[in-house]
Amino acid sequence: MGVAALSLQHHYSYKEKFEMRSIHTAAAVVTACLAGALGGSVAHGSGGEVLNLTARTEQFAVIDVGTPGPALGLGDQIVSSDKVFRNGKPVGTDGVTCTVVKATPQAMTCNWQMTIALPEGQLTLQAIADGPTGPPTEPIKTTFAITGGTGRYRNAHGTADITDNPGGTEQITARLTN
Repeated sequence: MGVAALSLQHHYSYKEKFEMRSIHTAAAVVTACLAGALGGSVAHGSGGEVLNLTARTEQFAVIDVGTPGPALGLGDQIVSSDKVFRNGKPVGTDGVTCTVVKATPQAMTCNWQMTIALPEGQLTLQAIADGPTGPPTEPIKTTFAITGGTGRYRNAHGTADITDNPGGTEQITARLTN
């Protein structure tokens, strides 16, 4: 049982089918996560801050640790990075890792870790989420826990709603609480 990294070109269509993230995910992830392209950025509410961001996948890979095949199995990983936008302008990057913790012929469950790097600091997010084994026919929304950060976000906690849209972008709405 060796580890084989599959090429981006070979699995890019699978990325679109399962989770154009990030989570990754995270984005992943994450995602992660992000109406920035629609005009949102930072809003201050009662006791917190809301970040609206958009992420677009830049790099993507699948690590297949079990029997090679077209579908992800237990222990396989999705690793990706995104360009992050606020109000349509690039402001940072993110990195997402999804580890498959359950796989059936109809669905899979991933443990997502995502880090978003912005000029003000970094945010870390985590979630477990179910997803299809085939192409999504509609956006997939996952709520991530904000587990920490650096810089301006060093005491960060809260939640981030990440919507993975068919076509390669994610909307991230991070609600930071004090």
